[in-house]
Amino acid sequence: MPIDSVHIKLRELLDANARFDLTARGTTNHCPMALVALARMGASPDRLQAFFDMWERKYALSAPPVDSVISRHEWRGYLGERAAFGALRLCFLDWIADAGAVAVITEVLREVPFAPATEAFHALIRLAYGIQAGHAGEIASGLASLISSNLPIAASLDERRAAESAGAGFDRVSRAVSGLALPTGSIVARVRAVATDPRFGETLLAPPASVALLDDLARATIGAYWRKPDFTLLHTVTATSAARIVFAQVPDSLMKPLLAHLWVALCAAVATVGWPDAEVADVPVPTLDWSDVCRMAIASDDDHVIKMAYTCLCENRRDPSPLYLATAARLVS
Repeated sequence: MPIDSVHIKLRELLDANARFDLTARGTTNHCPMALVALARMGASPDRLQAFFDMWERKYALSAPPVDSVISRHEWRGYLGERAAFGALRLCFLDWIADAGAVAVITEVLREVPFAPATEAFHALIRLAYGIQAGHAGEIASGLASLISSNLPIAASLDERRAAESAGAGFDRVSRAVSGLALPTGSIVARVRAVATDPRFGETLLAPPASVALLDDLARATIGAYWRKPDFTLLHTVTATSAARIVFAQVPDSLMKPLLAHLWVALCAAVATVGWPDAEVADVPVPTLDWSDVCRMAIASDDDHVIKMAYTCLCENRRDPSPLYLATAARLVS
């Protein structure tokens, strides 16, 4: 399969996705993220089209008309304004055409506090996948989602002692809020409930003092998901991987605050389901290999299976661990 034909089809479908709303029936718009993951795992143009058609038929909602214009000097005033998503997307898209994606991503992340839990991490993941695809529309959509659906978590890390490890920090806040009655439904509602509970703020620690904090978080989250295959923990794995992609675009001077906000958001997310106590046991050798995993993920219509399998593939290439193949094999099977 000529790789150009896949890229052409992917770009065509990502362009077409602009007619879909930020939300979907019973979920958010996962379509563009799944398409990028499918393409990068080796899906054919026909498979990309079939997934897009399935999504449009079963889940997509039409984007409302954009009846206002937001200039690149006004976007900060629309923080948390869900209805402004479409206008913000066009604002960022126009700005990217003039200044380039890296400049716009950097400016947005510098000007407003980073809120990675926005839409329970999907805004961050969408931005990362847009970067990987080199698609200005999806980069603009990810940024617009981060601003319009902004979910800040007010928790200063100043003068807090550092957690001994990522797992120790996650475990501490999980135990502190273990009796909290959480709303049913979206991860967003549960994260918001934990983040506003006083016990969360009282027990939150600073992140471990590690020069490779993203690597530590990646190992901790995949280990937790292996031990406890919970839907929320799945998102901590995909969000950590997405953060690595986004953070690679910005100057080193922004890394410390961005990592701090990511740490707080992951702590809140983990606390909604609890940190699994058991240590990682010996990981069984799967009967599937990576080619099997990719083939089965490509055949799936489950966007979370697709994205998680792709994340495991990428993270294993970066930092090989039997957990990634075992996790992905369990998921696609």
